[in-house]
Amino acid sequence: MADDKTQVIDETKGKDVKAGALLCPVCCVEYVEVAFDFKVNGVVLHDVAALRCPKCGEEVFSPQQQQEIRKKSAITFI
Repeated sequence: MADDKTQVIDETKGKDVKAGALLCPVCCVEYVEVAFDFKVNGVVLHDVAALRCPKCGEEVFSPQQQQEIRKKSAITFI
């Protein structure tokens, strides 16, 4: 029986993973960028970028994406 570390290595072996790419910690699959509407403090922001695991659907925001959300939400409240 292989341990988790071996499974991670085996699962990504042979796949085209870019250097520095973010991987889903559950599936060990590279996140893909998606855009959707996102509600913040009761205000809907359109075309917000995020990263989504194509296997399990887990969504996260990169630091740059978080900064963009802050900018968009600040403009909305002015």
